[in-house]
Amino acid sequence: MRSTALLIFLVVSVRSATSLTISAPVKRSTSSDVADLSETTIVLFSETQKFAESMKDNADSLLTTYLSLQGEPYNDPDFSLPDIRIANLPTATMNYDTFMRQTDEIRLKNNLYFYSAIIKFLQLTMDEQKDLNPADPSLNAKFEQVLSNINSLIDNISTIMTQMDFSVKIEFRTPMVESYIGSAIFKKKLRGYVVCREYKERVALTMRDFEFLAKKYEGHLQRERP
Repeated sequence: MRSTALLIFLVVSVRSATSLTISAPVKRSTSSDVADLSETTIVLFSETQKFAESMKDNADSLLTTYLSLQGEPYNDPDFSLPDIRIANLPTATMNYDTFMRQTDEIRLKNNLYFYSAIIKFLQLTMDEQKDLNPADPSLNAKFEQVLSNINSLIDNISTIMTQMDFSVKIEFRTPMVESYIGSAIFKKKLRGYVVCREYKERVALTMRDFEFLAKKYEGHLQRERP
């Protein structure tokens, strides 16, 4: 408990980040918002949902393995700092009203932005862990699998957005990732924890997003088929 309290005290040195979720109109999405999409696009919603579901176990395992290798207080079974954020990394936290009132474009753009951004943070965390935990290759293997999964997911999302005539252009703040001077072991471990946590939570949200889209257009697909 004392080590966790000390960690919370030290967190003041880590900048908090606000959510970069793209603002959505106040109007709630309704059945009249259903776009005229091709069968290929509608099927891709379900395929992307299933792919996101396949990412879940690896996302859960990444966070668990990461924490187990960082020493106290990270490897404490009850360790959790849910309110800590990282500058320039969007959070997956979203209430029900925000989730429901997103347009298709905003829902897809939020996913594309998040995964395009977190690749940079995951790559940095993986490189830092090679120095902090060089004797354990299992974590590096998990990072590599996660990065591969994300690239495949980005391809799917980009394809869907292109087919829906949505822009796939992403602009990041500069610099995107803050470089720590010196060893900065505490900051690196804390940032890595937040990156792995946000990735895990976003995968769960992505599953909900594409389940929502698949169900939204399911009836439209059935009407199109003879």
